[in-house]
Amino acid sequence: MIFNTWVFAAFCLITFLIYWFGVSGKYRAHVMLFASYLFFTYHFPWHTVLILFMTVVVYLLSLKIFRYKPEVDAGKKLPWYQHPKFYLITIIIFSVSILAYYKYFKMMVSTLNDIFQLVDVEVAYQIPAIIVPLGLSFLVFEFVHYSIDVYLGKAVKTGPFQFALFIMYFPTLVSGPIKRYQSFNEQTVTMGNFKKEYVMEGLSRILVGMFKKVVIADQMTVFADYLLTPETATTGELWIGMYAYAIKIFFDFSGYSDIAIGCARLFGYRVPENFNYPYLQKNIAAFWNNWHMSLSSWIRDYIYIPLGGSRGSMLLAARNSLIAMGISGLWHGAAWHFVFWGLYHGMGLAIYRFYKAGKKELATNFAPVAATGTMKGKIPYISGIRDVGAILLTFHFVAIGWIFFYCEFDVAIQVIVKMIGG
Repeated sequence: MIFNTWVFAAFCLITFLIYWFGVSGKYRAHVMLFASYLFFTYHFPWHTVLILFMTVVVYLLSLKIFRYKPEVDAGKKLPWYQHPKFYLITIIIFSVSILAYYKYFKMMVSTLNDIFQLVDVEVAYQIPAIIVPLGLSFLVFEFVHYSIDVYLGKAVKTGPFQFALFIMYFPTLVSGPIKRYQSFNEQTVTMGNFKKEYVMEGLSRILVGMFKKVVIADQMTVFADYLLTPETATTGELWIGMYAYAIKIFFDFSGYSDIAIGCARLFGYRVPENFNYPYLQKNIAAFWNNWHMSLSSWIRDYIYIPLGGSRGSMLLAARNSLIAMGISGLWHGAAWHFVFWGLYHGMGLAIYRFYKAGKKELATNFAPVAATGTMKGKIPYISGIRDVGAILLTFHFVAIGWIFFYCEFDVAIQVIVKMIGG
């Protein structure tokens, strides 16, 4: 049930009418949860059983954290099997293990076969035919987010019904944005009556998303595909392909996000924004603060900062950036070129951090340097030629990275070599 299909439109319309006008306010959340499971079941029924099982397990283990965390905070010593950290680690291992099996097991088998072939070992394992459950990556991130926030005391205790609705909410199930439990649950609890602005805001955002996806992104595919055939494409076509794919992936991702945000708004919810003029940012750190923002903030809060963030030495901060962005790349796709794309951006963030530190030291020793920023939700302020140069440099760093995102690693290398005249 893809967003830009009549099946989804009909499903959304029927759900909307029943949700607002077919039942009383007391049962609206029930309608939404039923519709969300129906949406999920439409794709592959047996996966519904898996996700329901994961939801029950994570919820029950989180209750153990709620149960024992106050005792630990009060200084009471508990056996390891009652310690809240044990249940937190169990939830993370359980959720990530299921994601690893469904999304990455084929990648691991294929990599093992490649290693055997490289060392002339005549062993080849059959690559399993595994169907990845719809939105599993998003679901696992929300499981992990919820359990960590429960452990940190940031999430309030709720019933299984409300927890399941947070996990299964169908407007954000396929392509995000990755929502946070606290805000979503508060909206569920305080949801009032229907307001006409829900329709106006929701439909306008959906139409913008459809325009981005169908009119702009899809039309770039024929040009972006030049990158897949570097043997026959000219140098000029490869440059066109790089720019076309940069346009395609932005309008594709942001278009789907707009549709999801608009759909959620039809039902009275506000979910996080995902894009804020990322291609107009003046450095790679600002790009990631404005590109796929719900994912970037998740990576920052639950991977980068727990690793140590920017605390400690510059080398440790660079290591943390590489790990966090490597995981981000792997999250996007089960192939090594996605990992390389993540490491490429991790390297870019580390280099920018070194540059920023050096610039600060020069400013301290010689002359003050004025800094300009961006206004959230508005087009970034551009003051002159230097800003334009910074934007172009950042954009081209990102655009070159998209080649590794779109192509297998060896093909990407061929593309880049040919683009620079090799």
